[in-house]
Amino acid sequence: MTLGPRTFSPFLAGILVLWPIIAYMGAQGYTGAVAIAALLGLVYVRVRGIRVYAIAAIAFVAWVVAAGFWAPEAKALLIGDIREGSFSMDMPGIRFGLTALAGLGVIAAVSAVAENSSRISLGVIIGVALVQFIGVVVTALFTPQILAWLAPISDPVLEMPQNLIRNANAFMLLLPFLLAWIWHRKNDYWRMAALALGIISFAAFAQTGTQTGLTGTALMLVCMAIIKLWPKSGFRILFSGLAVYVTLAPLLLGWGVAQLRGFGIPLPQSFFSRTYSWELVREKVSEAPIFGHGLEASYTWTDTYGDHPTWLADAVTRYNADVAFAWEVYPVVPGHPHNMPLQVWAETGMIGACLGEIFLFFLGWRLKAPSQWSPISRYAAAGLVGVCFAVSSFAYSMWNEAFWASAMLATAVIFLQARHDGEAKA
Repeated sequence: MTLGPRTFSPFLAGILVLWPIIAYMGAQGYTGAVAIAALLGLVYVRVRGIRVYAIAAIAFVAWVVAAGFWAPEAKALLIGDIREGSFSMDMPGIRFGLTALAGLGVIAAVSAVAENSSRISLGVIIGVALVQFIGVVVTALFTPQILAWLAPISDPVLEMPQNLIRNANAFMLLLPFLLAWIWHRKNDYWRMAALALGIISFAAFAQTGTQTGLTGTALMLVCMAIIKLWPKSGFRILFSGLAVYVTLAPLLLGWGVAQLRGFGIPLPQSFFSRTYSWELVREKVSEAPIFGHGLEASYTWTDTYGDHPTWLADAVTRYNADVAFAWEVYPVVPGHPHNMPLQVWAETGMIGACLGEIFLFFLGWRLKAPSQWSPISRYAAAGLVGVCFAVSSFAYSMWNEAFWASAMLATAVIFLQARHDGEAKA
């Protein structure tokens, strides 16, 4: 059988059918999903030359891999026994690099799709996004009942609530595409439906308790507005802005955000604790400014608020003196900084941060102007940038390959729409 350029679309749509299921199971399966998609798309990949942004991306990933070797708890490449079901790849840099490679392979395969050949596949993907939307709304409305129902097989205090939040975050990655697709239908009724879906999604994020979802929705709209206002340079503005954000992360987060406390501005407890976390990470950056502390070094930073009496007193005064002990033993950096740019600085140093900045800058200048994209794909792409900005600022570890796998699949969906409309050919 001869494989034509349009054949990859059903493969991608078939993998996306699993999207809601993977999300409800904790989102780790996205890594396998992007790997399978990359293998299926391998036959369609055509390398036509290496761009500057690709060189920067390769250099960044290579430095990330290298940073794993001077981590405080450097890990072996392979651990466990495949016969016992315990086999895994333990080096986070290698996992991150392979995920990036697989994601780029999927996007390269999508770039070979022929025009006007993916209507059914895109329809399936829209259906998947709507199914997950319904699931997010249902879980927001019936969270206590769902937690009680799943209690026999999943921890209802820590594990399952986190999975519900991850599910909402995963839906947020598809939300820009879903809204853009509905908004650009034939008449105003579709636009009313898009507005309703956006408002309900925002309310569901609020009910679920995912502040990342709320922030991501706001930043999604901001980025879409930038594309609307600057149709020729919008992508350059967005990605150059991200590059500047990475450059200034230690200053903005380690010092600037901390000033909010000094002004007496009321802050949610979670955000309040992040300000001190980022302040401590900034101090760690200054200890190893060039090379960083190595991947996942932040997991070894065990300072609690009890180790910082001034911070502890501030927390107890602001919130509740009756829970002083809880604050005293609470880790200042709970596992990782919950801010990817700052984590890049802390764990890969100035070299890693500079390589990341260069990649973002050249990517923004490599992409076609928004006005040269179809309306759906350009607004969906801008919205996805805003969502990823929010997630990278408040949620996962930088080396969480499952998140990056889901982000690459969401990007591939947008490129599929662009190729269907005859744009964004690599």
